[in-house]
Amino acid sequence: MFAPLVSLRAARARVAWALIAVGLLFNSSSSHSQTINVNFGSRSGSTPAVPAGLFSIGLGGATVNQRGPLGTLTAAGLDRTRIWIPLQQIYANKNNPNFSYLDGGLETMRTAGLHPLAVIYDTPAWLASNPCYPPSDAWQWGQIAAEVVAHLDEKFPGLIQDYEIWNEPELAASLCISNATTRLRTYLSMFAEAAAAMHKQADADGQTIRTGGPVISQLSLAPTWIPALLNNSYTAPYVDFVSFHLYLTGQTNIDEGMNWSQLYAITQSTTGGLAAYYKKLEALVRSGHQPQAASTPIYITEYNDNWAYAVECCRNNPTYGPLWNSVAIADLLNVVYSGAKAVPSQLGYFNATGSYFCILGRWNETMNCDTSATDPYPQYYAFKLFASPDYLDLQAGGHMAASVSPGSTTSGLTATAFYTSTADNVVIINPTSTTYNSVTVNLTNAGLSSPSGTEYLLNRSNDQISAWAVKVASSSSEYSAKVYVPAYSTVALSVKGSSAAEAPKSVLNVSTLSGTHPLAVSISSSESQGGGSAIVGRTISFGDGAWSSWTETLNHTYTKPGNYFVGLTIKNAAGQYSSTGTTITVR
Repeated sequence: MFAPLVSLRAARARVAWALIAVGLLFNSSSSHSQTINVNFGSRSGSTPAVPAGLFSIGLGGATVNQRGPLGTLTAAGLDRTRIWIPLQQIYANKNNPNFSYLDGGLETMRTAGLHPLAVIYDTPAWLASNPCYPPSDAWQWGQIAAEVVAHLDEKFPGLIQDYEIWNEPELAASLCISNATTRLRTYLSMFAEAAAAMHKQADADGQTIRTGGPVISQLSLAPTWIPALLNNSYTAPYVDFVSFHLYLTGQTNIDEGMNWSQLYAITQSTTGGLAAYYKKLEALVRSGHQPQAASTPIYITEYNDNWAYAVECCRNNPTYGPLWNSVAIADLLNVVYSGAKAVPSQLGYFNATGSYFCILGRWNETMNCDTSATDPYPQYYAFKLFASPDYLDLQAGGHMAASVSPGSTTSGLTATAFYTSTADNVVIINPTSTTYNSVTVNLTNAGLSSPSGTEYLLNRSNDQISAWAVKVASSSSEYSAKVYVPAYSTVALSVKGSSAAEAPKSVLNVSTLSGTHPLAVSISSSESQGGGSAIVGRTISFGDGAWSSWTETLNHTYTKPGNYFVGLTIKNAAGQYSSTGTTITVR
C-alpha cells in the first residue's frame, strides 16, 4: 500500500463538505421519521448479482497465521483473504526453491476454511540486484511464477484460484523504474510472460486459475494503466479480472484535523468518493479488449478510509469504524443504481492485523492496532453483520433489490437492499447525530409469504450487534415494518418467509468416465437450470481435493489411479439446492 495523490481531492472535499454540512444541520432539526421504499423484484434473479465471497480481509502479520485469529474471521463469514508470494524469498537459491514458509501458512488457512488470493511479486537476486527491480529476463520471471502455480496445484489443489501480478506497479517505490513510461511498458511485459506461463501450467495440471491486475493505487493513472493492460494483444487474453486499491484520504487530511463529517463528505463525493471512483474504473474495464469485457470481475483488493500509517479520527473508532465500513459497503453495492453494470466482485479490507490497520488487535487508548492481541476491533462487526450466515449472509451471494429509495445520499439516511437465499434484507445507515425514532420500511414484490422480521442494530452502545423481532404488516404483495434508527448507527431489517419458487435442476456432463492416468476430462454444468429463479451458487468438486466455484465448464486432469466422485451443487436465488454427481475411474 502506498500513498495516492490527495491534495486536489482534499481541496474538493472541503468545498463538498461546506455544502453537505448545510444538509446535515437541516436534517438535525427535521422530524425524526423517514420512509425507505424497496422493490425486491419478486426475487426473480434478474437484478444485478452479488457474487459469493464478496468480502476479503488482507492478512497483515504473523499472528494471523494462527488458527485462533483465522477462526475469528471465518466465524464472521469472512472466508476470503489476500496473501503475498515473494519470489525473491522462495527463489533465493535458483535451483532449489524453498516453499516451506508459504506451505505452512497455506495449510493453516486451508484447515481454517480460508480461500486466498495470491500476489506474485518481487524479483530474485539472480534476476535483479534489488527485489523491487524488474527482472533482467521477463520470460524467466514468468517461468518461476508458473513453477509456483505448479507447486500449489500439486500441494493445495483448488485452494488458490486468483493471482495478482505484482503490487502497485505504477509506483516507482514498488516497481523500481524511474521513468513512468518505461515502468508501464516493463509491467506489461512481465504480466504477459507470467500470466501466459501460469495459465499454461494450470491447464497442464487440470486446474482453473485467474490472473489479474494492474493492482494500482494511484487512480489518477487508471485511464493510462487499465487500457494499456486491457488493449494489449499480449496481455489482454490473460486478464481474468481487473484489480485496484482504493484509499480516499491521506496524511494531509490527518494533519488538517480530519473528523467524521469531513470523511463522510469525501466518501460521498460525486467526483472523489468510493462510488465515483469505482464507476470511472468500471467504464474503462467494460470498454477493454479482454475476453468477456462486459462481465470481467472487478476486485478492490485493498481499501480503507485513509492510506497513512497513523492514528486518525475514524478508522478504528468504536463509533465511526463500523459506521464508515457500513457506508462503504452500501455505496459500492448501490453503484448499480447509478450507472454501473455490476457491483465489485471482491472488497478487500486492509488489513486483518498490523500497525494502525486491523480488524483484530489490542484495545487501548489510541486504538492503534497493537498486535500483541487479536481481539475484534469495532469494524469487525460491520463485516460480521453483512457477511455472516447468522445475520445477513451476503458472503454466500445474492442479488440486489430492483430499487431502493433513498439509496446513497449526502444527507440523512443511506440505504441499500439485497436478497439472499434466505431473506430480503434492507440496511439503513445513519451517519448523522439525529435519531430517527420510527422509520417506515416498505417492501414491494418481496417474493415471500408469511414474512417475519428481525432488526439488527450496530453502534457504539450495541457494539456486538443487538437483535430483536420486528412486526411485519402485510397488504396484498406489500409488506411494511417500523424500525428504530439511532444516531451514528447501522440498522438492518431482515425479512424471512416461504418462497414458491420452482426447484433448480443440476446437470453434469463429463467427457470421459474412465481411462489411464494422466486422464484429462472436460466437465460441464452449463445445462443446469435455476428453476423459478437464477442460479446464484455453483460448485464442482473433482474428488481429489480440488474444487471450482462459479465456472460452468472446465478441464481437469487426474494424475493418479483411483475412483473419483465428481460432484456438482447449484443454488438458486430462492435458496434451493440441487446436487448430482458421477464417478470417474482412473487406471
